[in-house]
Amino acid sequence: MSNQTNLMQGIIPALITPYTASGQLNEPVTRQLVRHLLKKGVGGFYLSGSTGEGFLQTISERKAFLELALDEVKGEVPVITHIGAMDTATCVELTRHAADVGAAAVSAVAPFYYKHGLEQVKEHYLDIARAADIPLIMYHFPAMTGVNATAAFYAELAQEPNIIGVKFTSTNTFELQQLMAACGPDFLVFNGPDEALLAGLAMGCCGAIGSTYNIMPGKFVELYKAFQQGDLTSSRAIQFEVNEVIAELIKYDFIAFEREILRLQGFEVGAPRKPIQQLTAEQRQSIRTFAEQFAFLDIQEGVKQEA
Repeated sequence: MSNQTNLMQGIIPALITPYTASGQLNEPVTRQLVRHLLKKGVGGFYLSGSTGEGFLQTISERKAFLELALDEVKGEVPVITHIGAMDTATCVELTRHAADVGAAAVSAVAPFYYKHGLEQVKEHYLDIARAADIPLIMYHFPAMTGVNATAAFYAELAQEPNIIGVKFTSTNTFELQQLMAACGPDFLVFNGPDEALLAGLAMGCCGAIGSTYNIMPGKFVELYKAFQQGDLTSSRAIQFEVNEVIAELIKYDFIAFEREILRLQGFEVGAPRKPIQQLTAEQRQSIRTFAEQFAFLDIQEGVKQEA
């Protein structure tokens, strides 16, 4: 079992995967982005999830990206890798690799597309948890998987020694509270929706795994610290501020928007893989015009309008 389990807290970016112009993993920019986020005070990294485009990558790419991130992080913070896939065998292979190379934990969304019953989903998670000696964080994302697992479902799986928590990506705080009550105080629950971070923390989440932490890490770290200090007024003000950006983001594919913001910040992360939205020149200009209103987005003057 990882000795970093008790360190899994705070703001954890669901890391964007930087690509070269030809669509390959971009090692220099990955290292640049990881160092930048560490300097901003993030509490860890979450790789190859929705934001990281893990489902659009080969198994070898997902393994290589994990190894690259671990090499750059050098144990400063926990690195969690999402190993979710449609089939159990791929999840098991990625889990064993993660354990071998020293990841702090693995995470997996429920198997999707085929409409599995909860018994099959439970067995899927148990197969992952028993594949290697590495903690598993389940990923509750019913809007994308169609799996509406109950608090009792998670409470049963929480009894498995290697299953230590869940990333809860839903704005239903009643269900969040019910899950926490059912699983007990030692079960780690991470807030998923960035736009509801304060609500998740107020309900008792140990930290948060989120997408826009790539582009606004400092603001979210500030919010988390303010909440820990009992300063709800500041926490609320920051949540309202970042939500102005998120309200604009949802007009686009969120990955395309975030990649463009990162490019404007000086990180050449490349375009997302198709069929994810490929921005037009006009859309890029609109994003830049919007982003320049927010000093905390740190848009660089020297970056050209088009990539």
